Amino acid sequence: MAWNSTNDKSLDPGQQKSIHIGPGAPIATNPSIAGKPYFDAWDIERAYREGMQKVTWVARCVDVISGNQARLPVILREGNAPDGKIVTSSSIQAQSTLLDVLNTKSNIGENSFIFRYRLSAQLLMSSRGAFIEKVRSRDGRIIGLNLLPPQHTAPIPDPKKFVSGYEVSMPTGKKVILKPDDVVWVRRPHPIDPYLSLTPMESAGVAIEIENLAKLYNRNFLLNDGRPGGLLVLRGEIDDDDKNELRSRFRGNLGRVGSTTVVSADDGVDFVDTSSTPRDAAYIQMRTITKEEIFAAFGVPETVIGNASGRTFSNAAEEIRVFWMETMLPHLEPIARALDELDPIHYIDFDTTTVPNLIIYKQERDRYLMDELQQGLISVNEYREMTGKDTVKSDLADSLLMNPNLTPIANTEKEMEQPSAMVGGQPGMPPQPGMQPGMPGGEMPPGAPPGEESLDPNTMQGALAAEQGAPEANGQQPAGAGMESRTIMRPKKSQRSWAWTMSGGPEF
Repeated sequence: MAWNSTNDKSLDPGQQKSIHIGPGAPIATNPSIAGKPYFDAWDIERAYREGMQKVTWVARCVDVISGNQARLPVILREGNAPDGKIVTSSSIQAQSTLLDVLNTKSNIGENSFIFRYRLSAQLLMSSRGAFIEKVRSRDGRIIGLNLLPPQHTAPIPDPKKFVSGYEVSMPTGKKVILKPDDVVWVRRPHPIDPYLSLTPMESAGVAIEIENLAKLYNRNFLLNDGRPGGLLVLRGEIDDDDKNELRSRFRGNLGRVGSTTVVSADDGVDFVDTSSTPRDAAYIQMRTITKEEIFAAFGVPETVIGNASGRTFSNAAEEIRVFWMETMLPHLEPIARALDELDPIHYIDFDTTTVPNLIIYKQERDRYLMDELQQGLISVNEYREMTGKDTVKSDLADSLLMNPNLTPIANTEKEMEQPSAMVGGQPGMPPQPGMQPGMPGGEMPPGAPPGEESLDPNTMQGALAAEQGAPEANGQQPAGAGMESRTIMRPKKSQRSWAWTMSGGPEF
């Protein structure tokens, strides 16, 4: 689908049609960038040198996020849907080379872990995102993926196709234009510029610079033998040789650490302190604040990098869970959606079922669903579907079961029959297969007189009816006729259960 269409519908073949750029087009605010490589002022090499290479917290955050992403297996889901079943068929996995590329060997020089680690690291530090070159076989299948250098790669904006190509500057000075179908562009959404990627190092830039300068300040303070910077003022006149001697003695270096210097002057010596001590500069508090800002920008709690001091077990576990829910999952999503164009049939996703903290979260959710099932709010099949299990073909599994007897009260797939009255059965209970005619919940035999029921002699009511009806067949009046039939329940001494005794009158 084209991003914009032409407005000039003139039938004159000699008149050249002009492309109209709508106000919502990505290059509407700056049409002059169309057809040119789009560069910005962000220097990823400087971000690496002054950020990841010198600041410990930046290096640790990038390492934690990239390492956790690279360890997760890449899976395929059926139906090209996010909730599709995971492809487990060996035949499909054998036909698809994408799983081997993303989980085993990505290119001739990198395995999948190294490739995906570098992919996440570039995504975190580059304001243009990451660019992946597709390596195809002769039949068009993906057999490899290469990372293009983000500092030398730029998209070429286009008003109709969004991107008409990607320009790569080679070390020899030659520029190569790659087609859009040969490059996968992975980027985090930028709120203003659609051709840029959002990096956490932009928001943490000042904190990273302060952290770097604080380390340099402490280093120079130690090189100066722990002495603050200042001015040594000698009263009176001295020659040049004495000046150079004093200058070399008070110049901070490792060779003079701990040495003692004696200065003598006829008119005296003054020292002017021109620096501040670490305590006056709030050195410790400043470094603590910058560390917390860097962690907040990357979304990495301190527990994740290995420092859980001062926290309870519950707080440490909650920090790790928040890291996976609020940092890792949003980081995995743009990578998976960008790689999804490599397979038009399946949905590419990351397998997070083996993450310990997410397993605990799933167990809590499953317990909540079990409570819903026991209260009759969801059916068995709904519970199985929500917990990732296959549904079963059964009317009872689609029914809402009411405690304490798990009596079906409704069906989620079809309408249940609601008979007006059933002898000895539960209301709404359908006839069960295998029940004898006349049993509670069973069907009446064909030809039976209306209003009469054939009772099973194995039941209590059937046995009582058979006992009262047997003497009538011989023409005799049963004993105790006219008396109300009672059922007396008395315990047996040899058993803990109750025995039921039926007679025409009470027994004593």
